Amino acid sequence: MENINNTDNNRVKKDKLIFAAVFVIGLVFYLAWYILDGIILTPDAETYINMSGIREGGYCTFLWALRTLFGEWVYLHIAVIIQCVVASIAAVALAGGLKRRFGLSWLLTLAILAVQYGLTLLNRFVAQRHYSYFNSIETEGLTYSLWIFFVLSVIGILYDRDKKSIVSAVIWAFALTSIRKQMLLAFVLLFPVLVYIRWGSKKRAKAVLTALLTVIMGLFLVRLSDCTYNFAVRGVFAPHTDDSSFILGTQIYTADKAMAERLENPVYKELFLEIMERAEEKEYNISFAESGWSSLENHYSESYDRIKFDIINAVIREYQELNGIPEDLQNVWYQEAVSGIMKELLIPCLPNMFKLFCANVAHGMITTILKVHPVLNWAALALYILYCALILALLILKVYEKAKPSALLFAAFVLLAIVGNVFITSVTIYCQMRYMLYNTGLFYQAGLIMAAELADIKNRRKIDEV
Repeated sequence: MENINNTDNNRVKKDKLIFAAVFVIGLVFYLAWYILDGIILTPDAETYINMSGIREGGYCTFLWALRTLFGEWVYLHIAVIIQCVVASIAAVALAGGLKRRFGLSWLLTLAILAVQYGLTLLNRFVAQRHYSYFNSIETEGLTYSLWIFFVLSVIGILYDRDKKSIVSAVIWAFALTSIRKQMLLAFVLLFPVLVYIRWGSKKRAKAVLTALLTVIMGLFLVRLSDCTYNFAVRGVFAPHTDDSSFILGTQIYTADKAMAERLENPVYKELFLEIMERAEEKEYNISFAESGWSSLENHYSESYDRIKFDIINAVIREYQELNGIPEDLQNVWYQEAVSGIMKELLIPCLPNMFKLFCANVAHGMITTILKVHPVLNWAALALYILYCALILALLILKVYEKAKPSALLFAAFVLLAIVGNVFITSVTIYCQMRYMLYNTGLFYQAGLIMAAELADIKNRRKIDEV
């Protein structure tokens, strides 16, 4: 017995040393792009650096804290270095967590790491932006890594059903949503996960209620944090002003001038007509899109930011200045105007918005695992079919009844996360690659683990037959 314990202890020590070395290698890998490319100031960077009222407070506060501690000259360098360190920790945590959970071989563990590092190589050399997000001043520099920590917490909930994992998942979901509103997805996914782990009990209604209250509490804390941040920065206890404008940007793209008759408020009608005039002048409208879902999505993705930043924001700010609206009230007034127009346009815009939504979903599902291309579109479909076939095979084999943990739940959660992310993003904005990459690596990693698990089951059956 003592020899067995010593062997186990030696194995644990060996694994720790290997993962420590992997962390160092990963850190060098991520920092290499910072050394080669420097700090990437994205188009959105200025709004985070200046703590703009259109942004969530999480990433702005992160940059502000570093600026306060280290000064103007070096704080962005510190931010990028921290992002690289966190990315390396996340990669090692994911590989180590999956190895321990599913008893992976070192070869498969290295494949998991290769997928994780491969995403950065993909972004640097293949994707349109040609840079690593971890040396960039944008939310993805942190949220990609925090998403991994959230997923690991969810795995703990699904397999261990312990309260610590629930608490950590809520914390990571709060952090993610405070940095980027798209990551509301974390709370959306947390609900079915919490319901699932208690569904086997007789008190199913209590399970649903407990899960719902947990999610509501988390969302309340996010909103409270958002309002508190804006009060501290701008003196107004209100959320950031970008939530409604996300949807209004899509509505302007799908609207026509005749919809102005639905706006009872004369100020809102005036703003809407001016916005539509400028949008049509630049051909930023669905009526100018070519036929086909891919062409529609491409035209929308090219028009969306221009509608939102160059037209909606500009028109409303010009109106505020012309009519002498006090600066301290401008953000609240902006939010009220955008929300008012958005609500009145929602019903008439729904048909075109649904058409656009379907195009976005198709684009998002493909972009999550491959690149949109006439050939790769079919390859993506084949990969999803194969992935679902692996899940189905594990279900048929009833691996959930075996003592050894199966990748089934993990793989099912990843698929749910992909669908949830695509749907949430498609409702509010277009599915560009950087919004979809959260689950790209997880898809291939879960697929590899499922394939290895099925191969192991097949080999064991052959041995048993002999």
